[in-house]
Order: sequence, then C-alpha cells, then structure tokens
Amino acid sequence: MSIDADPGTNAHVAEERGPGAEPVVLFASRWWPAVLVPLGLLTLIVVLSLRGGFASLIAPLGMTAATVVSAWRHRDGALLADDIGLLVRHRGTVTRSYRWSEIHQAGIARPGFGRLALAVYPNGGRWDVPGPNNAVLVGQVWLWRQPESAGRKRVEAVLRAHGVQIVEPLP
Repeated sequence: MSIDADPGTNAHVAEERGPGAEPVVLFASRWWPAVLVPLGLLTLIVVLSLRGGFASLIAPLGMTAATVVSAWRHRDGALLADDIGLLVRHRGTVTRSYRWSEIHQAGIARPGFGRLALAVYPNGGRWDVPGPNNAVLVGQVWLWRQPESAGRKRVEAVLRAHGVQIVEPLP
C-alpha cells in the first residue's frame, strides 16, 4: 500500500518523504486471531459454566467484548519505516512518528495481551520523558504471537541501517 494513496489524509507525509523507496512494513496488525482466540475461549467457558450457572459469565463476556472491540479498532494498524524515520498507520491515516535522527535506541516490545510495538528511546536529557532512559511505544499492533525470525531480522536490519542501537526486550 502506498502512503500516497489518499492525498487528503496523507499529503503532509508525502511531502516529508521526498523521492525514495516505498516505506517498509516493519509489522502490521493481524486482528483475526485477536478475535477468534477470545471467542474460542469464551465458548469453552460457556460450555463449562452451563453446570454452574450463568452468573459466572459476566467477567469473561466483558473481557471478550473488550478484546474484540480493541482488536477491531486497531485492525489496520502498522508500523512502517522510510528513509526519514518511522511512520504509524492507524485507522487509515499515516503519520510521522519519529525521525531517525531523533532516535537513540529502539527494540521490539510486548506492551500487553496480544500486542506488539517498537519501544523507542529518543534523544534528549537524562530526565526527559520520553528520552534516552524512558521509552515510548510506537506503532502498537495486534499480533498474537512473537514476530517470526524473518520479521525480527527485518526490524533489526532497518534500525541498524539508520544507525539506531537495538535494545533487547526485557524477559
């Protein structure tokens, strides 16, 4: 997908990019597992709770509904990279996140259940938030599993190509 496809919403990004290659997709949402897995677990809980009554279904129903709604809202999310820096696609619009010159370190992070993002440590002073000691999560997407080896290598190659130090995720 070209980020120039909708000139009304992406004109500012197209002007910033200048001549160059299409952005590389570092990772993108896969929202169907974020919908199917909770629905499958809910089905299992419903079958098991038929013996105990339906009062015990309130919490699982709420969690399933919240997961499905959140996955649907972020279904087209993606983190992209071009010659200038990082781009985030969210709800059909592509915006510039950080320029390569602003990033000190970065690495793949798991911010929560079924989510994946890039933890970016921007340049700045010791006490800046976000800054070199405090990360900001960029490009959160739905990705049920860890990225495959090829995806992780692609992210690391793009970061290294632009002089960004790679941070290993915390266990």
